[in-house]
Amino acid sequence: MTGPQGEPSQEQGTAASGPSLTVAAVARRLGVAPATLRTWDRRYGLGPSEHMAGAHRRYSAHDLSRLLVMRRLTLEGVAPSEAARAALESDEAPATAPTGPTTAEVLDAYSDAVPMAPDPAGLVAAAGHFDNAAVRWMLARVHARDVIAWWSELVAPALQLLAERAVLERPGESAAPVLEAAAFAELRSRAAVATARQGSASGATGTPDRPRPAVLVVPTAGGADLLAHCLATALQASGVRARVLSAGGEAAMATAVERLAPAAVLLHVGPDDEAAERADRLVRAVDAARPGLPIFVQREGAAAFEPSTGVPVHRVRTLTGALHEVLAVVG
Repeated sequence: MTGPQGEPSQEQGTAASGPSLTVAAVARRLGVAPATLRTWDRRYGLGPSEHMAGAHRRYSAHDLSRLLVMRRLTLEGVAPSEAARAALESDEAPATAPTGPTTAEVLDAYSDAVPMAPDPAGLVAAAGHFDNAAVRWMLARVHARDVIAWWSELVAPALQLLAERAVLERPGESAAPVLEAAAFAELRSRAAVATARQGSASGATGTPDRPRPAVLVVPTAGGADLLAHCLATALQASGVRARVLSAGGEAAMATAVERLAPAAVLLHVGPDDEAAERADRLVRAVDAARPGLPIFVQREGAAAFEPSTGVPVHRVRTLTGALHEVLAVVG
């Protein structure tokens, strides 16, 4: 067998020393696109080094260690070629080391960087120039441990600024989707970090592996999916499995409740009447599918939410309140 550059692989004898992951799995865990990993492999030799019979090449713990360095440095603004050189020269552990970096260490590659103060205008400027690297760099460094503050102080104000400004954009160019896509990618990274930390902690304590409680998060207002995913990520960081139902009516809600068997449902309701009416229908669907299942409703604006059928719901006013109320019941 040969390594990625045509030379004998030095990693084959250490497959048991750490994880063996596909390109797609590593991309999800690092919060980068698979195409980015392939580019790093092709240009800089930072590719997977393990070979398995009848399978594609896979990343070893040693490969992940290099990618940890690469990701941290590129997020810091180091040129990719320089970051790759540093990553390739970072082979401090011998090939016989018992383990590579833990999954949590790899996923949390940005955590050692100096935090940034929220700068919505700067984030808007980066998105307006389609500077994806700068957008991801800022999103990763603001409130790295607090998703709700990250949303409230950075992402939501930046999206509001984008909605209010008058800009003539070329065909195919739109700053808001750039920011939203980067925000979703950052949430994937944070959710993966939370899962890895919780998995490591469970393994360290030797507690039996049993399913964690789950919460179904449902947006009912147009454009609220990103906020719903923020709430879901915050729940996941607190040890609660969370899933988002992004589309569909009463039938989709009933199916989701049946499949997930959640410990609670959290509805985010917009301030308009249409969102409230949809929420009312969804509340009825939840109660029909699982009578007595706790339903939390967080509505924007000053109007209160009153189910038309009298189904009991827990009303919360703020995002932080929604998080704490749900955790008090299912955490």
